[in-house]
Amino acid sequence: MLSLCLKSAAKLQKFVSKKALLAALRPSEKFLFAVVILFILGLAFQFLGAFLAAWIYDFRFMDVLELGAYDDPRYVAASKLIQILGSIGTFIVPAFLFSYLFEGDLFSYYKFRNQTGMLPMLLCVLMMVSVIPFINYMAEINMKMEIPISALDQVLRTLEETAEEMMVAFTATTSVGGLLVNLLMIGVIAAVGEELIFRGLLQRLMTDMVKNVHLAIIITALLFSAFHFQFYSFLPRFVLGLVLGYLMFYGRSIWYPILAHFVNNAMGVIYYYYNSRGSADDMLEEIGTSTLIPVAAVVSLALFFFFGLLWYNLLGRDSSQFPQPGETER
Repeated sequence: MLSLCLKSAAKLQKFVSKKALLAALRPSEKFLFAVVILFILGLAFQFLGAFLAAWIYDFRFMDVLELGAYDDPRYVAASKLIQILGSIGTFIVPAFLFSYLFEGDLFSYYKFRNQTGMLPMLLCVLMMVSVIPFINYMAEINMKMEIPISALDQVLRTLEETAEEMMVAFTATTSVGGLLVNLLMIGVIAAVGEELIFRGLLQRLMTDMVKNVHLAIIITALLFSAFHFQFYSFLPRFVLGLVLGYLMFYGRSIWYPILAHFVNNAMGVIYYYYNSRGSADDMLEEIGTSTLIPVAAVVSLALFFFFGLLWYNLLGRDSSQFPQPGETER
């Protein structure tokens, strides 16, 4: 009987190993494979979104790809559809594909099943809310930077303005339904998708490649910020990437960076919603900037570290969840 059980277990293990088709690849090979697949699937879903948007909203295909008339509600709706499908195809679909190919199932690669708890999650929210003024101050510093090559500087600032125009058009709504769509698109889908890829996948692979988790977090944060192609928003996104990276490493669960990312994005969506209704001012974007004095940014950073230490110590009570010295992220 024991022999039969052992044989059955061996067969099961062999079957599981077969499922993880790319488990034997080196981290650098997995990294390169992931980048190529992300590009291919992202492009494919962008075109799929463009075809659907052209069909649903009665545009020519090339007109949809050149979305720019953000004063036209149909263009905005079409661009939202492209954005949603593009995010799903670029991040969420590949993330689960990579988990299956590298680990053998759809979920275990990203530590969805690791315990979190209500209090650590609440402290995670408080950390994210408290660090916003500091991130905004980094944004102001970034905007004051100038590139010596004037032509390049102008191109980058134009791209920044275009991105801001698109964000304002996306989030400009006065209806609760529009708010919920924006929270789904910018809050849920973006937070889940980007964290699965950047913190769940790339940070883990980078840690295995460079053998130093702190360097891996920095590199991943750089990639995260560079991915958005906005030089004059690079610094605040890099800081945000560092925060999310350490939440992933010390929390050892993808839910912490997902929640923090969602809170960050949702705060902006809700601000723009109330701004569209005429019941908000520029307070959210000015907290931590020169309008209110940089001292607010210092207080913000102090509060962030205060809540962060509480969170860190709370996780430290469970030695099985806390990273051990020299242990890479898993």
